[in-house]
Amino acid sequence: MPPLGRPTVVTHQSREILDHAAAHNLFKKHLNEKPHLKKLHDEATNRGYTALDKPEETFAFRLTARGSAPIKPIRGHGDPPAVQELQVEFVGQSLTKGKDQGAVATCTVRAGDNEETYEMFLEAPDGNFQKTREQTLDDNGNVVPTHSWWTAWTGCLSHNCASTCLNSLWACTGTWAAYLWCVVAACGGCVLRCTGCATCNCSWWCRWATGCCSQ
Repeated sequence: MPPLGRPTVVTHQSREILDHAAAHNLFKKHLNEKPHLKKLHDEATNRGYTALDKPEETFAFRLTARGSAPIKPIRGHGDPPAVQELQVEFVGQSLTKGKDQGAVATCTVRAGDNEETYEMFLEAPDGNFQKTREQTLDDNGNVVPTHSWWTAWTGCLSHNCASTCLNSLWACTGTWAAYLWCVVAACGGCVLRCTGCATCNCSWWCRWATGCCSQ
């Protein structure tokens, strides 16, 4: 084990963008198995959105990172097994309501016995992604507005990626699937890194691989 306080260095990363059919199948699987995602999907439908239930309107990608050494929890977090590999998975589907563009998505960061999952409902009124609204579920299962994942994700892209990437955040258009693939084309692997960062939320067990969006 490295000395306390010595950072773990990422020695290997692999990126996987799922094809349309695989992304669609994975989203349907999550929709059936994740009650929070289903509730957000139903909420979008109740608000007048229509799910674009076809392969080309779903999106999914994964990032896997391996560290230079196993990482143990910091004091105060018990004694779970050390981890050395981490995976980020982001899956979602587009919805539409006239000019308004919506999406429901789930993002999971996992490493060993540790897992963090965040489900969200995103709205771009009039297709304007600069005005994106984010909803999630609170501890009582109510759909509530929040400024967490989306703010962290766009902030990470703005501060850590090239200027062409930053321009794409506001220049890309279309449905949410089209918008995200446009941003991925401009930003490359930085999108996956920021996706992990926004979901990890600076937790001790994943920030060695994803960074901390608030810093």
